[in-house]
Amino acid sequence: MVRMLLKCGVFFRCFFSERGKDIPFTIKNRTCLTEQEHTGVEWNRTFVFKDKKRFFDAVMVYDESEKRILDFFGQPHILLSVLTFEALSDGSLHITSGKQWLLICGKRIPLPKWLSGNSTVCETFDESNNCFTIQVHVENAILGTLFYYKGTFQETEGEVC
Repeated sequence: MVRMLLKCGVFFRCFFSERGKDIPFTIKNRTCLTEQEHTGVEWNRTFVFKDKKRFFDAVMVYDESEKRILDFFGQPHILLSVLTFEALSDGSLHITSGKQWLLICGKRIPLPKWLSGNSTVCETFDESNNCFTIQVHVENAILGTLFYYKGTFQETEGEVC
């Protein structure tokens, strides 16, 4: 059942069922203006498997009225999650997900906790190897791990929008 749901995510560029080790990936970040004219940050991740590319795209925006960060997943957006950020004493950034909604026809449908994907992200900079490290784990209370990746990456100058 989980694989079937993840396969559907391919059409929205947010989830996929492929698995593997040593899978190369890139993350492209850029600022953007949302349809509601809020400034956001696009996170476009591309994972390169042997015979195909898979994508995990999201847009983060700051919700001024609620004083929180919202993460919109997919193209078009099909899932919304509240994020909490915490800077730890070792310099790493710890991000966790909170309340989530399914986005259908302009409506926000609250997901019950048992249906939600609880995410934990840890990002830091490894000075000895001059690279960033990232570990992302998304799990469901009933189904277990839905999505997991970890790796290193280096910042490069890219296109300017």
